[in-house]
Amino acid sequence: MSDAGVADVAPTRPALQRLFHSWKSLLEHLPVGVYVCDADGLIVHHNRRAVEIWGWSPSGDAGRYCGAWKAFDVEGAPVTLDRSAIAEVLATYASVTGRELIIEQPSGRRVHLLANAEPLLDDDGALLGAVGCIQDITELRQTRDRLRARQDWTRRVLESAPIAVYNTDAQGFVLSFNAAAAALWGREPRIGEDRWCGSFKLYSPLGVPMPLDQCPMAQAIRDDRQIQGAEAIFERPDGTRGAFLAYPTPLHGPEGELVGAINVLVDISERKRSEDLQKTLVDELNHRVKNTLATVQSLAVHSFHEAGDPRAMREAFEARLMALSGAHNRLAERAWEGAEFSDLAAGTLAPHGEARLSLSGPPVHLSARAAVTLAMVLHELAANAAKYGALSSAEGRLEVTWSRCADGLAVRWRECGGPPVLAPSRSGFGLRFIKGAVERELSGGVALDFAAEGLVCMIATPAQTLV
Repeated sequence: MSDAGVADVAPTRPALQRLFHSWKSLLEHLPVGVYVCDADGLIVHHNRRAVEIWGWSPSGDAGRYCGAWKAFDVEGAPVTLDRSAIAEVLATYASVTGRELIIEQPSGRRVHLLANAEPLLDDDGALLGAVGCIQDITELRQTRDRLRARQDWTRRVLESAPIAVYNTDAQGFVLSFNAAAAALWGREPRIGEDRWCGSFKLYSPLGVPMPLDQCPMAQAIRDDRQIQGAEAIFERPDGTRGAFLAYPTPLHGPEGELVGAINVLVDISERKRSEDLQKTLVDELNHRVKNTLATVQSLAVHSFHEAGDPRAMREAFEARLMALSGAHNRLAERAWEGAEFSDLAAGTLAPHGEARLSLSGPPVHLSARAAVTLAMVLHELAANAAKYGALSSAEGRLEVTWSRCADGLAVRWRECGGPPVLAPSRSGFGLRFIKGAVERELSGGVALDFAAEGLVCMIATPAQTLV
């Protein structure tokens, strides 16, 4: 230090020494509240800061053990002054440190305090009294409460969030997870035991089994790097599967050391199913377009290949197209996943009058291929009935019944009330189409009985006809 510096400091020393020799003056300059009690607990001295904290200057018996107007514990329950830190020191001769309490000033303002107390003993160890030190920590307590409330709020948000979140320590052991994570995994992992991920099983996007120590969370911790949107397939204990995108992020301590990681899992199972369904629909559409064009071509060829009434041929062709369109509409309503046989039969036969129809059978869900084929078959049978059979007379009726069997679907078409039936000398397009479609498209069989009282057609299809 320079001589100038010494000269600047030296004149202040006598005054500072005088201040130290007067301990009362020293107490007045302390930034914390200090007060002294005798052996009976009466306050014999206190400094200015203590008065500021208490909100008044106690005297007499009102200043026993503590100068607080009213006192409460940290939970807000009233505390009598004979349970204060000074009272405990005087009763036990033991120090009290770091005790929190709340006091209320005469004005009604409440202050959070941190209290410490020490016994005062003479040279022989006899108790003379006690000295107390109080510090206003109201602002610190409020800040701590706000921080705790924010942490609680963050925890509640994570626990109730609809997205899966969990975290691990630096070794990858699961420390916490929210309800969405447990729902995604189909299980609750064991805290401190399960490692890397709570999934029962994992697979790569291509379906190759993925060991848990190779999952995105394990990679992020091992490489100490954040990973964005790593895709994986998960399997629950019940065997159901789904897909997620993982966003693991390493967590570091104040010195930069790795202390763990947090992972967010975005369930994309529905999106993957939608993508798969879209691909299936596009493939099915391509297949259906080709089949539909072939069917239309076949209908056109057979509808116009013979000489006849052009208007009748056109009407027959248009009716067949309408039946084909109706079948496609019903499939479109169900995203081409199939159709109910009862809906299909009712829609196809509706133009001939519901009063003349009798439909009976259990719920049967047809595949898309079977739905189109059987709709066209029912149309041809109805067209034949309208031209030659039961629907050609006012009294005629149709009965269509169906049932499931071990081999698939059995359908019975029966006409009654129409003109006497004669077996045809040759098979027209309608009958050829019925047999060919069932046998070629569905690998099934058709049996026709031209009974005099009405045509009976038995149709049998294999199990793959049904969904």
